[in-house]
Amino acid sequence: MKRNQTTNFWKLAAQLFLGSIALALVTLVFFWLHVDLASTAFAYLIVIVLFSLMGSFTASALLAIISVAGLAYFFAPPIFDFRIDNAQHIVVVVGFLLTSLIVTRLIRSTRKEKEAALQAFDALRESEQQWREVFEHNPVMYFMIDDAGTVLSVNAFGAAQLGYTTTDLVGQSVLNVFFEQDREVVRKNMAACLENIGHSQTWEIRKVRKDGTVIWVRENAKAVRRANDQLIVLVACEDITEHMRNGIFLRESEQRFRDYAETASDWLWETAPDHRFTSLSEHLNVVGVMPSSLIGQARWDYATDVESEPEKWRLHRAMLDAHRPFRDFVYSTVNGIGSPIYIRTSGKPFFDANGNFLGYRGTSTDISATIRADHAEKALRKAQAELAHVTRVTTLGEMTASISHEVNQPLAAVVANAEACLRWLDRGTPDLDAARRSVGWVIDEGNRASEVIRRVRALANKTDIKKVPLDINHVVKEAIALVQREMDSHQVSLRMELASALPVVLADRVQLQQVVINLVINGIEAMQPVTDRPRKLVIRSRQDETRQVLVSVTDCGVGISAESADRLFNAFFTTKSSGMGMGLSICRSIVEAHGGRLSAIFFNRWAWRLRCSVRRPKCCRASFQMLPAAWFSTSDCLD
Repeated sequence: MKRNQTTNFWKLAAQLFLGSIALALVTLVFFWLHVDLASTAFAYLIVIVLFSLMGSFTASALLAIISVAGLAYFFAPPIFDFRIDNAQHIVVVVGFLLTSLIVTRLIRSTRKEKEAALQAFDALRESEQQWREVFEHNPVMYFMIDDAGTVLSVNAFGAAQLGYTTTDLVGQSVLNVFFEQDREVVRKNMAACLENIGHSQTWEIRKVRKDGTVIWVRENAKAVRRANDQLIVLVACEDITEHMRNGIFLRESEQRFRDYAETASDWLWETAPDHRFTSLSEHLNVVGVMPSSLIGQARWDYATDVESEPEKWRLHRAMLDAHRPFRDFVYSTVNGIGSPIYIRTSGKPFFDANGNFLGYRGTSTDISATIRADHAEKALRKAQAELAHVTRVTTLGEMTASISHEVNQPLAAVVANAEACLRWLDRGTPDLDAARRSVGWVIDEGNRASEVIRRVRALANKTDIKKVPLDINHVVKEAIALVQREMDSHQVSLRMELASALPVVLADRVQLQQVVINLVINGIEAMQPVTDRPRKLVIRSRQDETRQVLVSVTDCGVGISAESADRLFNAFFTTKSSGMGMGLSICRSIVEAHGGRLSAIFFNRWAWRLRCSVRRPKCCRASFQMLPAAWFSTSDCLD
């Protein structure tokens, strides 16, 4: 502020000083030439006007006063006196003063107006430059189009977005940047803008870049009238390509999931904060329940197992009250005709933007067929177990003589050893060491008899399957001990070739023993008609190259026809006159229950071998799997 005041002061001083010198020169020249008062006043006025252009009204006013003094002193009689006697001269001097002040004031006002106009022009030019920069560099495409559709102006950004320069587009039809099939839409929208001047029109459309690629834009257009009464259309275009791609993706995703939902067997549901259904999809109709009948009800209002399984429902409701997601919750209810159905449901809580709980959304599916199949499978397994138990008891009945022999042998040994013990004690000098040995033998034989009875009871008992790690060789030996008498009575010689250090298997001991006993009994009965060659039975165990434990039972019986071999494991099929046809069928069921297979191959009418393979586990807990059995030809395999 002070700097401006100082500058103005020096301008005033300079104007006053130079003006004074100019007036002095004019006075000197005009006084020497004896110019009259009026002419001198006019010359003074010219000087004052010229110096007033320098801008200071104060300096001009002071110059006017100095000029009045000069006129009065040098040119108005009496000369060299400030007094003016002539009235006309007074009018000239006063007129001069008023004219000089008025002209100076007008010049000053004109100068200020001119300066204000120049400042306004500079501001307008600066504003225009700013708006031009905004127009050129704004990340929005701007077009100015006349009523014929010709591009009058376009910003650099808009042209660059389309792969052009501004000179490429100006003067060209705006329709050139649109698809041929979209141009009619553009014409209609432009016509709507021209019909509704001042009103904005918005639409979304495709544009074609110079390289042929496509962008989606949202155009906002308005028609305005210029100063020359020309109609133009201002268009602002926003690139929405990414938005459209996302929208298309979302629509495709929505349609894809809608297709999944409409074709899936599951149905969708939604509940309110009180856990009552507010929405159910129409797929619920397939289970015989009308969706509308469940609206307003909670899940436990129509379930039929709430009273029978209260703990399950207590935990489920606690999870709902805690607003936690749940999965695979199974409950039962009835359909429209009163038939029981089973439903598996999963749900997830949902909340609003403020975190307020709004309810659950989820899916449900009808698993009645699965539950019924599971019940049927359990019943079938129970029936198979009962049948296997009956078969074991029947087999024990057929082995009565052998079991009696196995029990009588240790009992007879107990009696003999007890009598020997008495004799050692009845001596004049009791032989205590011999008596002690006899008592030890009595204990051993008693344990032997107890073990035989334990095995028989294990086979006769009706118990559930218990899979435990087993030594397959030990299972075979226990089974053979129970059928040894049968082999002796039928003159069958047994050879066991059991490999050592076999891995353990996970299986049910009693059921494996039942399989081995059944196969051995079948081999004994198959060799009963044989009289022209030794009756030999061979049991082998080993581990093959695939890390499976193999157990084979080989006999040299009379064989079986190829037609009968195909039905060998069928229930109620038998080649024996007194057989029920259930033994091998049950054996196969037992093997398959352990995840394996049992099959037979017949090579000729004399020799058979059954081989069962047991897969070694990948860890210490063994798994049991029986794979195909094979039958080998000729009796030479027994040697």
